[in-house]
Amino acid sequence: MKLSNLSLVVCIASVLCAGMMSTGALAAGIVVNIDNPQFREVVAAIPDFSVAKSSDDRETAAVATEANDELQRLLNFTGIFKMIGQAAYKDLMVKAQPSWFSDQGIGSVNVPEWKTVGVESLTLAEVTREQGDFWTILIRTIDIGRREVLIGKKYSQVGRKQVVAVMRRYGDEVLKAYTSKSGIFNSKMVFIGRTSASASKQVFISDFDGSNAVAITRGNFPHLSPSFSADGKYVTYTSYEAGNPDLYIYDVAAGTSRKLSGQKGINSGGNFAPSGKVVAFTGSVNGDADIYTILPGGGTRKLFITGSGLDVDPSFSPDGSKIAFVSGRFGNPHIFVANLNWASPTEPRVTGDQRLTYAGWFNATPAWTPEGDRIAFAGYDKEIDRFDLFMMNSDGTKLERLTLRTGDNERPWFSPNGQNLVFMSNRTNGQNVKSVHQLFMMNRDGSNQRQLITGLYEAQTPCWGPNL
Repeated sequence: MKLSNLSLVVCIASVLCAGMMSTGALAAGIVVNIDNPQFREVVAAIPDFSVAKSSDDRETAAVATEANDELQRLLNFTGIFKMIGQAAYKDLMVKAQPSWFSDQGIGSVNVPEWKTVGVESLTLAEVTREQGDFWTILIRTIDIGRREVLIGKKYSQVGRKQVVAVMRRYGDEVLKAYTSKSGIFNSKMVFIGRTSASASKQVFISDFDGSNAVAITRGNFPHLSPSFSADGKYVTYTSYEAGNPDLYIYDVAAGTSRKLSGQKGINSGGNFAPSGKVVAFTGSVNGDADIYTILPGGGTRKLFITGSGLDVDPSFSPDGSKIAFVSGRFGNPHIFVANLNWASPTEPRVTGDQRLTYAGWFNATPAWTPEGDRIAFAGYDKEIDRFDLFMMNSDGTKLERLTLRTGDNERPWFSPNGQNLVFMSNRTNGQNVKSVHQLFMMNRDGSNQRQLITGLYEAQTPCWGPNL
């Protein structure tokens, strides 16, 4: 099945006017840092989008409602914004003037009154119908405390089917303005799922929130361990199609798969180097698991990391200078990190490694922050018989626990901007009762844990792709 990125047939122009500053100019002064102990959500208001007097028809009103609802949902999803209900500012809406929405700057917005009701971020928009079935959306976000327009955009020639995509583009702009990091709303996830209890596990690609999941594999046999390339163009996964756990690569644009490694034994857990020119994965010979590399175009796999006991779960750092992995060379599996020297773009060599974890019975699936400064992983706590998620500095210091008493929590992966983590959990209604695995998300500090709705019976082992 062929998948393509959303195609926006829109003309996007920044609205530059007196008193309006660019996102880049403000980023240094307005930064929401989730890692800050004093972090709190930004109180945001998005009143109903206005409809221009020249476009007072039912369909334009529906476009305005759809756009407003989507932007509200996106900002609420991040865990960074606290969306305030319209009841809190209904009196201000009674006083609203048409220029509130059609102005390009602060205009007639009564900033002190919005500040009085607790609003810190205000987004206003006006929708105008063009000729035919196209609309213009004029939208801006005002930082109330600074009395400044953070973002102003004019989206022209917006078709009805493109309204959600346009709001996702704008939502990414809002995220970048407040966090100085890229957005997430045009990213994809890949994960393993089942449509029913009797169905085989397939590889699915979904939107950033687990919605619109589409299977890219078929057949009555298991599929495991999917992972995106850094550019989002390819997915590796393991399939038992030939009766052996073989490693495959899927071309997202072409919608085609081919086998990468089919040696007898394990070929699993593929992870692309940042350059996309090498794939590291777990392979085995006579039951002994080690880490191998192979080129995305195919060829012979090469032994990469080996030692006494298992060596599995390779994960390249974002800059390609290190690789985290799991090794049982000292008994129970623990997280290690190795320095890399690249003899060529396709030949990484280990120049030394360091053990990072000492606590826990079984530690697995290390995942790097996009900045490369921290590593999240799953650890088995024998005392409570549960897997939980932890995070540490890339040198093993500052270990933090992110989950506790909520079933098993495994396979963490950071969002493209590093603000969130997606993971799998078998908790039931947030309780410490094991059930079928589903996808969950949380802020990187462990707060705001919530389930992603995929529409599937089971969903597990997620990997978050880049924002495209």
